[in-house]
Amino acid sequence: MKKNIFVISIICFTFTGLSYADKWQIVGARAMGMGGVGVATAYGSDAQYWNPANLAEIKDYDSNIVLNIGAGIEATEKVLTVVDKLSDMADKYKDLTDKINSGSAANAEEVSTIFEGLSAISDLNFQNIGAIVDANAGLGTKIKKLAISVRTFVNSGITPIVDTQNIGLGIGSDPSNPSLGIDLGDTTDPISTENKNSADLIAATIQNTGVTDSLAALLGLPSGTTAQQIGNSLVNMAANIPGATEEQIAKMAEIIETELPKAENLIKLAGTGSYEDNKTQVLIDAGLFTELSIGYGYEVLKGLQVGANLKAIKGQMAQTGIMILDDKQNIGDAIDKALKDTTNSTQFGIDLGVMVDFERFFNHEIILNPKVGITARNINSPQFDRPDKPLDAGYEDLQWNTEKYDMGKQVRAGLAINPIDDLILACDVDVLANETFVKNFESQDLAVGLEYPIINKRAFSLPIRLGVNKNIANVNSHLAYTAGIGLYTFGFSLELAGAMSSQITTLDGTKVPASASCALSVGYLF
Repeated sequence: MKKNIFVISIICFTFTGLSYADKWQIVGARAMGMGGVGVATAYGSDAQYWNPANLAEIKDYDSNIVLNIGAGIEATEKVLTVVDKLSDMADKYKDLTDKINSGSAANAEEVSTIFEGLSAISDLNFQNIGAIVDANAGLGTKIKKLAISVRTFVNSGITPIVDTQNIGLGIGSDPSNPSLGIDLGDTTDPISTENKNSADLIAATIQNTGVTDSLAALLGLPSGTTAQQIGNSLVNMAANIPGATEEQIAKMAEIIETELPKAENLIKLAGTGSYEDNKTQVLIDAGLFTELSIGYGYEVLKGLQVGANLKAIKGQMAQTGIMILDDKQNIGDAIDKALKDTTNSTQFGIDLGVMVDFERFFNHEIILNPKVGITARNINSPQFDRPDKPLDAGYEDLQWNTEKYDMGKQVRAGLAINPIDDLILACDVDVLANETFVKNFESQDLAVGLEYPIINKRAFSLPIRLGVNKNIANVNSHLAYTAGIGLYTFGFSLELAGAMSSQITTLDGTKVPASASCALSVGYLF
């Protein structure tokens, strides 16, 4: 089905070698297991990414070489559910359009589809929703205070763009008024008691929602039509279809009662253009950035460390768009073309970090042994060219990001304490709200986590990690819960971690977490 191809294509587009966005990515299984903290806790080669000031610390088994792999998806609000639903409804809309254009009336199920579609489009239009897919992989090594790494960051944003002016389903009896195009039934009360009850339920819903005039205009009814007359019209139209039952019409009324309030804002703003001209789409903006980085840490004063990274960044950007309700568009071809029409450029980046160990700085024992750090990444805001919009047929109506991609500055602060021996509690927060590849959606993480070794021997250590993470820039975001485990023996390390949101979305009829991620780290300490 189209919706399955749509979702699979987006995932393939993202992971087939495409962006390191302004969203702070979680590098390393240790950091992910602890909720996404690392500014004040990262050590070894991972410190180069989280806070290069930590490179100044030299201790046993602090030098290492580590391979990190991680991936995740964050769906804001109900974007996957809504896009999945609209893609599934595209076939139904097409069949209904053909039916209306042939002079036939809509049945109860098809009227329900209309209002479900209006509700879904309204969800896309008024909630600033989207989805972010990211991944990273890197190999890094630290020797004394020097670190060298090669890391690749992948990220893509999926942004819905809604056409609220062309939501009609065809051309009605008056070609000058291409409204929903439904040949409505008469406005008199339905004959049967059950159908009269259904009409009354629809009328009450219309009245309570406050869309009587707007819905009448959208349906092509004359000015002054009442909510009761609209309800009667819909029920009488459905009842006139051969084989229609009162149960089907009652179900239609219940669906309208549920979906119409959700579509209130859309109906009040909607135009009456034909569905055949609808330009509702998703913009997919993505890229791949590979960083070759060298970092160094230096202790300025006892307990006060600074560090810096100098990076050469090779960027590859890609972009495409997909018409959700257009069955004629070949999604596979659009994805394939986007992967071929990428742009490549190279820029330099600079990171700076500061770390304070208060006990060492004041040379005095302090309760909880606090450590505070701050990191500023990409302080020179490197920029990269996006690909031009294709001139091929089928791309005319797609919106397109034409400005350069600005990697932007990231500033993150972290605190770590030790309430008891071997137990680390830590908190990280993005000081700035970071823009993402999803339009009008910002990312600002607040992360809290802990680490405690249930076995802690020199030859064998088994730490467990737990944490939570929340995007505080989005009041509607839900907590993500994280967990991880590490295994250290004879210098070798293996770490696993995962994260899952408390919010549930629906994809192809299956309920799944709205966001999820995982990470693996393998290394050798020396």
